[in-house]
Amino acid sequence: MLLLFVSTACANMLIPSYAAIQQEFNIPEALIAIPDAFFVLISAVFALLWGYWADRVDRGKVLIIGAFSWTLGMLLTAFSSTYFMLVISRVSSGAGLGCVLPVGYSVISDAIPAEERSGWFGTLAILSSISNGVGQGMSSFLGPIFTWRFPFLLLSGISIIVIFILFFVKIPQRGAGEDELLELIELDLEYSYRISKKDLGGIIRKKTNLYLIVQGFFSIIPGTVLVYFTTSMLTLQYFHQIPAEIRLQTSTIFAGMVGVGYLLGNAIFARLGDILFRRNKKNRARLATICLIFSIPFAIILLLSLRPINLTILDIDYPSPIPTEDLFSYIIRTIGQIFVAYPTYIVFFIFALMASMLGAGPVANRNAVMIDVNMPEHKGTAASFFKLSEQISKGVTLLISFTLITLLGSIFNMIFFSIFFWLPAALLWFLASRNVEKDMTYKSRILSERKQISLIDYIFELEIQMDRAIQKFQDSKYYIRKDQKKFNKLINDSLKIFKFCEREGVSRSITNIEKKAHIMYLRILLIRQETNQIYKQLNNENLTAQEINQLKNELGQIYYRISEYEKSTFGEIQTYYEDAYLKILEARLNSTNHLIKSLGKIDEAIKIYERVKYLLNERLEIVEEKPDLSEEESIVRDKEQELFDKCSNSLNATIKLRKVVENAFNHLKEEGIQIEDLRKISDLAQEFDVEIYDVIVDTFQDDKKTQKVLIETLGKIEDIFNLYERWKETDFKVF
Repeated sequence: MLLLFVSTACANMLIPSYAAIQQEFNIPEALIAIPDAFFVLISAVFALLWGYWADRVDRGKVLIIGAFSWTLGMLLTAFSSTYFMLVISRVSSGAGLGCVLPVGYSVISDAIPAEERSGWFGTLAILSSISNGVGQGMSSFLGPIFTWRFPFLLLSGISIIVIFILFFVKIPQRGAGEDELLELIELDLEYSYRISKKDLGGIIRKKTNLYLIVQGFFSIIPGTVLVYFTTSMLTLQYFHQIPAEIRLQTSTIFAGMVGVGYLLGNAIFARLGDILFRRNKKNRARLATICLIFSIPFAIILLLSLRPINLTILDIDYPSPIPTEDLFSYIIRTIGQIFVAYPTYIVFFIFALMASMLGAGPVANRNAVMIDVNMPEHKGTAASFFKLSEQISKGVTLLISFTLITLLGSIFNMIFFSIFFWLPAALLWFLASRNVEKDMTYKSRILSERKQISLIDYIFELEIQMDRAIQKFQDSKYYIRKDQKKFNKLINDSLKIFKFCEREGVSRSITNIEKKAHIMYLRILLIRQETNQIYKQLNNENLTAQEINQLKNELGQIYYRISEYEKSTFGEIQTYYEDAYLKILEARLNSTNHLIKSLGKIDEAIKIYERVKYLLNERLEIVEEKPDLSEEESIVRDKEQELFDKCSNSLNATIKLRKVVENAFNHLKEEGIQIEDLRKISDLAQEFDVEIYDVIVDTFQDDKKTQKVLIETLGKIEDIFNLYERWKETDFKVF
């Protein structure tokens, strides 16, 4: 929250200093809003980039990089010597702010349960508003005293402290705020899904997202105009007779009255949104719709209640110039007299309060709604799309603001015109309310499925670990007679893995893993004790040859006991691979007397190869996630990779074999020889235990054309089978 507070403060801090900047850099009034326009547009573009990468990588690192960017931008702003440098510095700040907002919301959403999200995001909106006020206040009150650069220098110093703190902040797990994933969090299992490029289209196509993204474009326009131009409107059109020393401060305070209602609105409608959400999942969107509709008449009345201030009616004697130490007292007196002399400003205050309260309703609930309908790995990107829509609208509004003022005649007319953009925004909120429950239900179903998959995957990972332990245990027997040190190392590695799996089974209540690991641990422990006892006896130099032979025989018995224990799945996978090759051999044998059965054997081999490849790929993926492998684990990995590559080649060749055989059959069909005829020929060859070649020669001795086609086909099939004869089996003993 501190991060968001500090970063948001820099967003609007330049606004009160427009006049001073215009005078210092000697630029026309039409260019004064350009730095902030670029700030807004760049933050929108970078929000999308940062949001996407935050959904793919470590969000903590992304936040630190973003914070550094906006801090650098503020330092450059403070030391800008030209107008161009000021624009560049605001671009840097915008790039950093584009990171902080969507990524920050993504992180915070993972720390908040669904039924409390509006309340928390409402609090964030309040802090954001206060932060904006603090930023503008620092610029309004400290700027005239210490120059407009000082507030940026001060805030950049605070930002450096925030960056330092970020290195020690623990970021919550992705998906920690989702009810469907609580079981994973309790089991300390990671939600491993990450965004991919193909997900971007799905995020936009989701109806709730689409409606909220588009409404963000419209709803931000009135707020942007009010925030950026209310102070200027009051200063130029209504408070122009107030002395220059306090004119800006007085205008800022009256403009800030709109902000008071915004703070109250976020506090009230955020909590109300949570309460209504518990009754119906559509109610947050419905509340936002109602608030936007009713905010329009209140905003119109607050504008119509404004009156130009006449110093004669105020009846305050201002010294010229006003002493610095008396500025505050004259500001307070001026505000009090305005309310007394111009009662319509009381109406302004009341309706400004109500309009801004109602306008805050959608703000308090929009982030909660977007978080509710988006997957954990999509939150940052979805927030970025929304931010992009808002910021593009905000930037375009600022870019054309002075054109609009010229066309419409005054700032007042521009603000009045902009209020009506809340109408299409309200319509889009209404459309979103009709889809939000459906999108939430879909998300809940997917997360529930992923939770089950994650639990199954973790159990599978533990089973893979136990399988590796079994493999180490089985391979230890190769060293039981010749290398005591190697034997004990493999046995000890196996025991460590089984003990780890047993602990995981206990802590996560995975009973079958716990029991299996415990039983294997005890068996291997007993084997180690017996074997080391024999080793100890063999070290006795006083043993007779008969006693030595007896002890070696006992080691041999242990060797066979180990062999009789459960085999690892790697050993089973090797057997599967060999079975597939046997199917090819059967297919070749059948090719001489039954081509149809031969093709069936080829299909069986392909299925086995595909299964073997899948099983090996699962094992290799587990290993890739482990950065440091022991020597034995590296050897196992290499052998698994070797078998995987060989299986891939075998699969490709077998698919090619099937294709050639099928093409041969198709060629026969084109020549008028049907598969059913070929089946009959094959059945005859098998029945009389003769080669199909002989049957073809005898059967088609009067039809030389058909005979030739069939014999050529047999030759082609024989040639492709000959390729398999070049393959040589590899010894896959692991250690």
